[in-house]
Amino acid sequence: MRIAITGSNGFIGRSLANYLAETEHHLYCLSRQRRELGRARSIPITFPSSQTEDVIREIQPDVLIHAAGCSSVPGSVSDPAADFAAGPPVVFQLLNACRLHSPKTKFIFLSSAAVYGNPTHLPINENHPIEPISPYGFHKYQSELIVQEFARLYGLSSASARIFSAYGAGLRRQLLWDVCQKACNHAEIPLLGSGTEARDFIHVKDICRALEYLWNEDDLLGQPINVCSGSMTPIAALASLIASKFDHQPSIIFTGNALPGAPRAWQGDNEWLFNRGFQCSVSLDSGVDEYVRWYLTERA
Repeated sequence: MRIAITGSNGFIGRSLANYLAETEHHLYCLSRQRRELGRARSIPITFPSSQTEDVIREIQPDVLIHAAGCSSVPGSVSDPAADFAAGPPVVFQLLNACRLHSPKTKFIFLSSAAVYGNPTHLPINENHPIEPISPYGFHKYQSELIVQEFARLYGLSSASARIFSAYGAGLRRQLLWDVCQKACNHAEIPLLGSGTEARDFIHVKDICRALEYLWNEDDLLGQPINVCSGSMTPIAALASLIASKFDHQPSIIFTGNALPGAPRAWQGDNEWLFNRGFQCSVSLDSGVDEYVRWYLTERA
C-alpha cells in the first residue's frame, strides 16, 4: 500500500515511520523538515499549505495517517490560537484534498483522550460524554467532527484514534522525560500534582500496531476509536518506577500544584481493538526500562 504520514518527525509520526520502514509498503513522510528513511520518500511541507492538494493528487495514498499538529496541553492553554491553527483547519484541508483527488484514501486522524476531560466513570468508552478541559481537547474534538463530516457527507473512509497517554523511546517531554532529567541531577524529584492522578499509559510500539488494525478495517465510518492499554496507573507509581531504574534511587516529592488542563484520572476501554485481536505487547515495566536506557544513552 501507499501510506502517507503527516508529522513524520514528531514522536508518534516518527515511531510509525520507523515501524513501517521495515515493511513492503510505499511510505511517504510529510513534515516540515526532510527525513531520510530507507526507501521512504520525504516531502517537506508545513500545514496548512497551498501544496496540499497537489501532494495528495500525486501520491494517491491508500492510507493517510494525520499525526501532525501541536501536542502540548499547557501550550494550548497559553497559546490557543496556535493550537487551533495547527488543528481543525489542517484536518479540513487534508480531507478536502482527499475528497477532490483521492476519494479512496483511508484517513486516520490522531486524536486524544483529552476530548473526555474529567470522566464521570471509568473505564472510558467511546460513548462517554465529551467534556474537554483544555483548548487542546476542544480542538481535537472539533477535528473529530470534521472527520465525521467528510465520512457522512462524502463517504470518505476514516476514523479518529483517541490516543491515551503515549510514551516510549524518543519522547522528549512529559512525565518520563521530566523524571529522568531531574533524577540525573538530584536526590529528590519535585513533580506537580498530588501523585494520585492516574493515566492509561500505552507504549508507542503498541500505538503503531493499533493504528495498523485501524487502517486494515473495512468499516471505517468516521467513528472515534480508543487506543489505550485498558489499565490505569497512578502518577506516583509510575514516577517511583522510573526513579527505581537509577542507581542512586531518588525520592519523589509532589508539590500539590496541578497542571492547567490536566484531568484527574484516565482509564480507557479498548473493546473495539480487543474484539479484533489486539493486545498490548509492551508491559509498563519493560517500557519504562527501555525508556530509561534510551535516555541515559542520549544523555551520554
